[in-house]
Amino acid sequence: MKPPIPYLLAYAHTLASRQAAERLRRFGLTARQFGVLVHLQLEPELTMSELARQFGVSRQSLHEMVGELEDAGHLYRVPGATGRTVRLVLTEGTERLLAAAEGPMMRAEHDLVAGLTARETEALRSLLQKLLAQATDDESWLNY
Repeated sequence: MKPPIPYLLAYAHTLASRQAAERLRRFGLTARQFGVLVHLQLEPELTMSELARQFGVSRQSLHEMVGELEDAGHLYRVPGATGRTVRLVLTEGTERLLAAAEGPMMRAEHDLVAGLTARETEALRSLLQKLLAQATDDESWLNY
């Protein structure tokens, strides 16, 4: 029997999360927090609802994470375009923090895919982006 893809992804997640956690610890971020901040950097107009959908988490879970990031001074909330939505804005310090964390995260990626060729690495990235776009019904995953 071939290992089921959900199992393979779960195990790969464990390994990747461990490497990311090691690299992000000195920046005071978790891998999920880093992901939220990078998403907001790439798509600053995202609402809380859109961000929750992209991450495949409940709005309540996202609100908790955003609260932690807000308390840490990484972002702040502003009214969205409709007045009923909330938009998240990164602080200047967070922009610098993400720039500083980029190198260590790229080293974590390099370590994780060390046995793959550059072409295989990009194929893996592309397939994961397609999978996430389909699973979240959000094609913005294909834009990164």
